[in-house]
Amino acid sequence: MLLLGIAAGFVWLWLANPAEWEARAEGIVLTEAAARGEFAVIVVFVLIGAVTSLAWAWGATVVLGDIGWVITPIVVVLSVVASILAWRVGVELGPPDPGSVSGVKVGDTIPARLAIDGVAPFLVWPIFALVGVVLGTMGQRESAGVERSGSS
Repeated sequence: MLLLGIAAGFVWLWLANPAEWEARAEGIVLTEAAARGEFAVIVVFVLIGAVTSLAWAWGATVVLGDIGWVITPIVVVLSVVASILAWRVGVELGPPDPGSVSGVKVGDTIPARLAIDGVAPFLVWPIFALVGVVLGTMGQRESAGVERSGSS
């Protein structure tokens, strides 16, 4: 999951379309239309996290389901750490802070830094990981039920 977190950071960096600041005579400003990009960056992070966590947790539960309830805290902790890794990859490799860019002329646009400004996007990762555990557990129980009824 940690490797998937790093890979998710690269996917976030690739898919995210950050807001663009516009250079004006009075400084750089974020127009209302461009401000939607800040929200879109968070939505992309959440969607990537939901898909990654769900798929990985389901697979881990199917493979490691024999360890029982212990899979739950393992999946939660690893998905939280993976979300932090993905965020750090996106922030470190993404666009710099617009205020730190030099040589900007009036009319230029500067992409905003990839940012997550709350805790909720990080909570999506473990929530969907738990959904993956539930689905994996249900799948195992259904297949065990089929095996038992087939052997009667």
